[in-house]
Amino acid sequence: MTISMRPGAPPLIVFIAALGDGGDVWKPVISQLPGAAVFTYDRPGCGDAPARPAPNPPLPFSAFADELATLLDERGVAEPFVLVGHSIGGSIARAFADRHPHRVAGLVFVDASLSQSLTWPQTDFFVDGDGPGATTVDVITGHVELLQTTPLNVPAVVLTRRRHWWIPNFEAIPHPALDDLWHVSQQILARDWHAPLIVAENSGHYVPLDAPDLVAQAIDGVARAIRNSTPVTLDARQIAKASGTIRP
Repeated sequence: MTISMRPGAPPLIVFIAALGDGGDVWKPVISQLPGAAVFTYDRPGCGDAPARPAPNPPLPFSAFADELATLLDERGVAEPFVLVGHSIGGSIARAFADRHPHRVAGLVFVDASLSQSLTWPQTDFFVDGDGPGATTVDVITGHVELLQTTPLNVPAVVLTRRRHWWIPNFEAIPHPALDDLWHVSQQILARDWHAPLIVAENSGHYVPLDAPDLVAQAIDGVARAIRNSTPVTLDARQIAKASGTIRP
């Protein structure tokens, strides 16, 4: 795997990219977190990382989570950290928190994929990478895992995109209520994790690229809560300046 680790002030921020994306996707966010310790990586077959060797079977979220835990061990990361997961990276983050709860100090979910993403009928939608050796995500087993997880009592923020905006030039969604399902799921995620919910009003699904300042503010809010041992507090005016809305 390709790994990048920048020293800085704790807590360490560990970024988990969306399906098929490398760690570079987080650069716009990281540029707005000066002084923070950060960790990014490319999963095998994504970014600059080579694919997994054969036979390379489909993997559930728990396997991706344990793979990340091994990488962190190899880098000597011992202190609890903040997990930031975008899209399917949010599912990996939830699996990680359930399997390695003592390592997680806080979480930021960035338009995180949930069980309902199975309603998307594309058979190749869950291949993690573009090359011939890319790994298929076993979403059925993975979502069974997620349904059995228990939220941690740690600072968290849920950040989601604007309604009716997926990504530019994307084909029409297969059912008119699918967008409602996605947003209700984000509300449930925020409720279960006792987390503020931020809507990025000028962003599609790729919030790290469309609204990196909002992602950075969410991360800063969680990191500050960890350092001060307080609940997450967000500056509504600063969120609004970045075209975000805090939902009750």
